[in-house]
Amino acid sequence: MMNTPLEILKLVFGYGSFRRGQEEIINEIMSGRDVLGIMPTGAGKSVCYQIPSIMASGVSIVLSPLISLMKDQVDALRQNGVQAAAINSSMDWEDVLSTLRLAKQGKISMLYIAPERLGGEGFRDFLSSVGISLVIVDEAHCVSQWGHDFRPSYLAIAPVVSALPSCPTVAAFTATATPEVREDIIKQLRLRSPFVLTTGFDRENLFFQVESPADKIEYLMEYVRKFPDMPGIIYCSTRKTVESVCGTLAARGVKAVRYHAGLEDSERLKNQEDFIYDRATAMVATNAFGMGIDKSNVRYVIHYNMPGSIDNYYQEAGRAGRDGVPADCILLFGRQDIATARFLISKGEDEGTKKTAYRKLRDMIDYCHTGGCLRRHILNYFGETGGADGCGECGNCRSVTERRDITVEAQKILSCVYRAAEKTGGKTYGMAMLSDILRGRSTSGVRREQIISLGLDAVSTWGIMKEYTPGELMDMSNFLIAEGYLKADTEFGTLSFTDRSFPFLKSKSRLLMRRHEERTRKPAFKINSKDGKAPFGMFEALRKVRREIADAEKVPPYVVFSDKTLSAMCEAAPSDEDELLSIPGVGGTKLEKYGAQFLSAIRKWMENNN
Repeated sequence: MMNTPLEILKLVFGYGSFRRGQEEIINEIMSGRDVLGIMPTGAGKSVCYQIPSIMASGVSIVLSPLISLMKDQVDALRQNGVQAAAINSSMDWEDVLSTLRLAKQGKISMLYIAPERLGGEGFRDFLSSVGISLVIVDEAHCVSQWGHDFRPSYLAIAPVVSALPSCPTVAAFTATATPEVREDIIKQLRLRSPFVLTTGFDRENLFFQVESPADKIEYLMEYVRKFPDMPGIIYCSTRKTVESVCGTLAARGVKAVRYHAGLEDSERLKNQEDFIYDRATAMVATNAFGMGIDKSNVRYVIHYNMPGSIDNYYQEAGRAGRDGVPADCILLFGRQDIATARFLISKGEDEGTKKTAYRKLRDMIDYCHTGGCLRRHILNYFGETGGADGCGECGNCRSVTERRDITVEAQKILSCVYRAAEKTGGKTYGMAMLSDILRGRSTSGVRREQIISLGLDAVSTWGIMKEYTPGELMDMSNFLIAEGYLKADTEFGTLSFTDRSFPFLKSKSRLLMRRHEERTRKPAFKINSKDGKAPFGMFEALRKVRREIADAEKVPPYVVFSDKTLSAMCEAAPSDEDELLSIPGVGGTKLEKYGAQFLSAIRKWMENNN
């Protein structure tokens, strides 16, 4: 009989040791204490609540936002021999009743539901009648209006749980949450003196890069051609862009599918399943896609447009490399992305949250313009300060760059900000107005009239940068903001001085701005053993076996075994069941179900290739 969490970890999930934070969270949950776990995607959050659920005597309720996420997790648990089930809106009533009966009979240890189902009186009666030992809130950031992906249905969780006679333990999990959002999660879910653990936000296997290509679609095509068989997600800010990008990729031979809220439900479902089941390699989508996707072998996430916040960016980029294998996260930045993001905020946010949305957008713009380490910029945003200044594994740390001296240009821009404010009694102006002053001419008749009426055509900085384009001036201004020499009003974008402005103007220090050149990067995903002899051919042979099993059992291939587990098989080349059981991700149930097929494939490949 399995008595300890570590035994379950090995025999059910196939891993011999816990990752950082997992054991502490499991122990706290099993002691009956509420928990808030902030762990990056791929860090093993699900194990933290699945093991206590397996060991508990009653039923664990898992509140999850999307049907696809429930299905993926239930499929994976069943593959490991765990009694799990889900209730969702696509099921008919008889199936729902049958699942509830099984739960009452103690034949289901984990029941996945959407938060919206808590609104039904009949379901609340069911929860009161069955022994609920644990309530798990997945994607817990959805309960906070300060976070991203806020869902009003999450606000119903605390009242319903508080009314249960069993007073179950509540465990909440999320991958990304600022300190402000963490406090709001605790408040909104009414967590009782919770054990809070943040294991860190760093995803060491992800490579971050910001590019500003002259032609985004050509850059994208060149990249995708390097990885024709590797799954990837391409995020676009609008439905129109999704249609255009997906159409171009498909016309050029890429197995691409699309996903956005304007499609029929049937097409969205089909395209999503084609991607999950590896029938399509590229998913082109708006941010409507992804939160409920547990696909572990996404090898790249490319943002065709800049997202509206670092919260959204990191959540979406984090869908790459969930299996721990290296993956690329590339943001293709264009100046027009800023205008698009501002437009979406103006149309989609209520007045109470607009100011926060503009502030978050400014942080995102700074990320695109920083000359420093991209990984450190993200970690600092989430409150994870300290550590090395450079990671050595992001685009800024590894790129070949030309450092351009913009000391004089920066002084002129700062002087213009100062002189314009001085001329008009301290009033501040945005980049467009300041650009017109610096260039000595206006691209807008309205601004021209305003400049003359305010007398700004008479300031000393009028026309001193007439050789620069508005775009070049905007890039330099954004760089000064990102580096802390200027401050931009979050809503209106007007520029003002910071504590660094006057000291810089008075000093003789130089200011260098990175100009990124064309970069080359080795493939993100490469199968290699420590001695360099574990070949890609064996990996492909094992992928074929995995595909046949997945098709027969009607589950996604990564549910059978992850790419990382197949890679480990290539390295170790196990010859018997004991050796196969030592591979990370191979548990007792999967060994019994699939061991013979994979051992046979490994032996056959070894024989054919000496």
